[in-house]
Amino acid sequence: MMQAKLVPQLTRAKITEINDTAVKVSIRGRLGVITVPLRWILTDKTLEAGQEVEFYFSYMNVR
Repeated sequence: MMQAKLVPQLTRAKITEINDTAVKVSIRGRLGVITVPLRWILTDKTLEAGQEVEFYFSYMNVR
């Protein structure tokens, strides 16, 4: 089994879409697009397309 040291990196992205259940963000550096549930978003601000967000990102370890 391949072992890699998982070191989360602070990553920036921009909100591209918001719906009733999820937020889609485009990760800087052409790293792709991810969609996360609204319950994962921790803020008091009203979400809008175009807002910058930050999150910690790491490789996924498959077991």
